Amino acid sequence: MNLRLILRIARTELAVLFYSPVAWLLLVAFTCQVGFDFMNILTEIVKIKALGNTITFSVTAGFVLGLKGIYEVIQETIYLYIPLLTMNLMSREYSSGSIKLLYSSPVSSVQIITGKFVSMVVFALIFVIILALPTIVMFISVPHVDITLILAGLLSMFLLILTYCSIGLFMTTLTSYQVVAAVATLSALAFLNYVGGIGQESIFFREITYWLSIKGRASEMVGGLICSDDVIYFLAVILLFLWLSVIKLNNEKTRRSLLSKTMRYALAVCTIIVIGFASSRPAMMGFYDATRSKQRTLSEESQKVMEQLSGPMTITTYVNIFDKEFDVASPREQKEDMARFKMYTRFKPEIKMEYVYYYSTPKDSTLYRQYPNKNIREIAYEVAKKKNFNPKKLKSAEELKEKIDLAKENYRFVRVVERGSGEQARLRLFDDMEYHPSETEISAALKKMLVTPVKVGAITGHQERSTTKKGDQDYSLFATHGRFRYSMINQGFDLVELNLKDMNDIPSNINILLIAEMRSSMSSKEQEIIDRFLERGGNMMIMGDVGRQEVMNPLLRKVGLKLLPGIIAQPSDVNPGDLVLAKATQIAADSIGGFYKRMVDRQKHSAVTMPSAVALEVVDTTKFHPIVLLQSNAQQTWIEYQTKDFLNDSLSLDSLQGEKLGAYPTAIALTRKIKAKDKKQRIIVLGDADCFSNAELQKSSRPGIYSFNFNMIPGSFRWLCYNKFPVSSSRAPYLDKDISLTPMDLSTIKIIYCYGIPFIIGLCGIWICWRRRKR
Repeated sequence: MNLRLILRIARTELAVLFYSPVAWLLLVAFTCQVGFDFMNILTEIVKIKALGNTITFSVTAGFVLGLKGIYEVIQETIYLYIPLLTMNLMSREYSSGSIKLLYSSPVSSVQIITGKFVSMVVFALIFVIILALPTIVMFISVPHVDITLILAGLLSMFLLILTYCSIGLFMTTLTSYQVVAAVATLSALAFLNYVGGIGQESIFFREITYWLSIKGRASEMVGGLICSDDVIYFLAVILLFLWLSVIKLNNEKTRRSLLSKTMRYALAVCTIIVIGFASSRPAMMGFYDATRSKQRTLSEESQKVMEQLSGPMTITTYVNIFDKEFDVASPREQKEDMARFKMYTRFKPEIKMEYVYYYSTPKDSTLYRQYPNKNIREIAYEVAKKKNFNPKKLKSAEELKEKIDLAKENYRFVRVVERGSGEQARLRLFDDMEYHPSETEISAALKKMLVTPVKVGAITGHQERSTTKKGDQDYSLFATHGRFRYSMINQGFDLVELNLKDMNDIPSNINILLIAEMRSSMSSKEQEIIDRFLERGGNMMIMGDVGRQEVMNPLLRKVGLKLLPGIIAQPSDVNPGDLVLAKATQIAADSIGGFYKRMVDRQKHSAVTMPSAVALEVVDTTKFHPIVLLQSNAQQTWIEYQTKDFLNDSLSLDSLQGEKLGAYPTAIALTRKIKAKDKKQRIIVLGDADCFSNAELQKSSRPGIYSFNFNMIPGSFRWLCYNKFPVSSSRAPYLDKDISLTPMDLSTIKIIYCYGIPFIIGLCGIWICWRRRKR
C-alpha cells in the first residue's frame, strides 16, 4: 500500500474541508456546546463549596460522568455533527465527475477510502482536542485530578466519532447527492441505536443485534472501564464500513453479477459479526479500570470471595408473569439484566444465567373480572400474550416446587445463585431507589456459600421488639424483610429468635445476641445463661429505651454501663417532639471508622435519628473498655425528668441552665480482650430502641438531616462479627474532592470557553476562507 499516496488524498480532503465554511461552522458550534456544557457542570460544583457544603464526590468524575457529565452529554449529541462533516466525502466525487479520474488513475479503492478516512481521523482528533480544553481548568483548580479517567473518556469519544465517520463515509459512496448522504447517515446511526431491541426474544438473534447496537457503547469507557469488548466493537464497526465502502467502489469499477456483489457484502458482514460475537464472550474479555480508586472493579473483599468460588455457578432468575417486576428480566431485557453482573463474570466467566418464567395465583382481583370463566393458567396465558411473551414457556409455581418454594418469596422476583457443589444463596430486588442489589448484597450472598453465615439470636420472652412482625415499633425491616436492602438476611446474617425460658444455654453457633428493649426483668436462670454467654466471649447488641431503666440496668451493670433516668430533650425549635440527633464522635471515627468517619466528615447535617432516647453512663471501666459512638449536641440537649409535651414546649435554652445542658452518650461500644480465644469481645449498647424500628426506617428523610440509621445497621453488625459480614465494597478515598475556584472566577472562565475560543476558531476560519477566495 502506497502510504504517500494515502496521505496525499487525506491532505487534499482536509484542504477541501477547511477551505469551506461548513467545517469551521461545525467547529465553532461544537466548541460552544462544549464550553456551555462545561460551565453548567463547573457552576454546580463551585456552588456546592460556595454554600459551605463539603464536596463528597470525585470532582473529576463529576466533570466526566453523570447525567450532566460533559462526555455523557457530548456522546448523546455528537451524531448531529458527523453527517454534515462526511456528506461530501465521496458524493462530491460522484457529482463533479472526478470519480472517473480516480477509477482511471493508478489508485486502488483501498487507498481512496483509507485516504478519505485518514482525513476524518485528523478532524476527529481536533474534536477531541476541543473536548480536552476544559481539563486545563481542572488541572489548575482541582488537586489530584484523575488523569486516567479523563483519558479514558477522551478515548471513548475518539472511537465513537471515528465509528460515526466510517458510517458516514460508506453512505456517501451510495449517492451523488450530499443531502441524501447526510440523511442516510442519520438513518444508519438511528438504526444502530435501536437495533439492540430487535429480536431479543430469540436467544440467537439477540446476541447479534445486542452486539450491533451502538447505544451507550461509549458509556463504560466514559465511566473509566476500558473493556476489550467495547474497543473491539468500535474497531470492528469501523473496519466493516470501510470494507463495505471498498466493495462498493470495486463494484463500480468492475462488472460483477448481483450474486457476486451480494456475497462480498455478506462476507464482510458475517466476518465482523463472528469477530464481535467471539469478543463479547466473557472468557474472551479483558478489562482495565482507569479510575484512580478502582470504582469500576470489585472491591478487594469481593475479589477474595470470587477467588474462592471454584467450579461452575448458575444464577437462575424466577419471574412471575403477574408480577409488576416482570419487565426487569423479560426476554427483551435479558441482555441488560446480564450486564448487571458484568463485574462478576469478569472474574468468573463460567457463570451461567438462566431465566424461569412462571405463574401463580394472581393478586390483582381485576384480572378475574377481566377474564371471566377462565382458570389461573388461562389467565396467565392471556397476560403473557399482552406482554408479547410466549405463553408456552410459562410454568406453574407448583411445577417448580421441587426446586424452590416461591411462596416464601411471596411469588415475587428472586434469583437463586447455585454452585456446582450444591450450595445456594438468594438475591432479591429491593423497595428503594436503587432497586437492584449492589455489590455489597451480591458479594454477601456469594460469601454465604463459602463460609458459615453469622447467626444472630434475638432474645424473646420479655416483650422485646419482634424481628418478624411489621408493627411500627418492631424490627422486621432490618432483621428479616427480604425486600429491604439493609435487612440482615440480605447482608450475610441468619437470624433466629431465642426464648431463654425454654433453654439451658445459648447454642454455640450463635455469634451475636440481640436484646431489644426488655419490658420485664429476666429470671435468675435467664441471667445466668446471659452471664455464661458473656464469659465465653459472645458479642451483643443491647438496646434500651425510655422507662426501661429499672428493667435493663441490672443487665447493663454487668458490662459497666447504666441507663440514666429521664429522657434526652431539646427545645421544639431545634427538632419537633423528643427526637434526638445523635452525632458521631471523633473517637468512634478514629477507632472504628466506616460510617462514623463519614458522619464526622459531614458533622453539620449528619446524624442517627433517635426518637425518645435516654442517656448512657459508664459506671465501671474495669470490665470493658468503653468507646462513645454517638452523643447528643451539648448546646441543644438536656435531660428532662418528667415527660412533657415537647411539641408545645416553648422553653428557651436560656431558661434551662438548671436542666443539665450537655452532650449525652446515646451509643457506646465496649471491648475487652478474651485471652482464651485471642480475640476482643465486642458489645454495642444504644439508649434508644426506636432508631432501628420499622417506623423510623420508613421515614425517607427529615428536613436538613442526612440520616445514618440505615448505615448504622450493617456497620454495627459488621463490627460485631469482626468484619465477616456484610462484605465491604469500599474503595480508596477520592483525592480530588476540592476545587479552588470561586463564583467570581466563573464569569472569566465562561468568557474564555463559551465565547473566546469559539471566536478565535471562527476568525481562523474566516481568514483561511478569505485567503482561499482571494487566490
